[in-house]
Amino acid sequence: MNNRCHKLPKFALVFLAIAMVFFVGCNDKKRVMEKPDNLINRITLVNILAESYLIESTLQVSPTDTILKDELARRYYKELFDRYHITREQFESSLAYYISEEKSAEKLLNDASAMIVNKKREIMIQDSVVNVAIQNP
Repeated sequence: MNNRCHKLPKFALVFLAIAMVFFVGCNDKKRVMEKPDNLINRITLVNILAESYLIESTLQVSPTDTILKDELARRYYKELFDRYHITREQFESSLAYYISEEKSAEKLLNDASAMIVNKKREIMIQDSVVNVAIQNP
C-alpha cells in the first residue's frame, strides 16, 4: 500500500482548515459578501478544492527547489483552472463568497474533506488490487 495515502486525509483537513480560517478571518463575520457575477457553483467549487489539495500534496513531495515548485504550482493550477474554464480571480471571489458565512464555509470544508477521503479510499482499493495481482500472477 502506498505510504502517502495514509497521510492524505490528515494533511487535507489541515490544508483546508488553514485555507478556510484564512479566508473567513479576512471577512467581516457579520456580513455575507455580495454574490459575484461569475460565481462558481458550489459542487464545482468543492471539486476544485479537492483537486487543489491534491496539487498541494504533490508539491509537498516534489523537489525542494523553490523555483521548480513555483513553476509546477503555476502549471498545475493553470491546468486545473483551464479544465474548469475559470480564472484564478473567479476561484478566489467564489471561495470568498461561500466562506463569508460560517455555516456555508463549514459545509464547503466538510464536503471537500469527504471528497478527499473518498479519493483516498479509491487509491487504497486500486493499490490493494494491484498488490493482489502482483502477488498472484
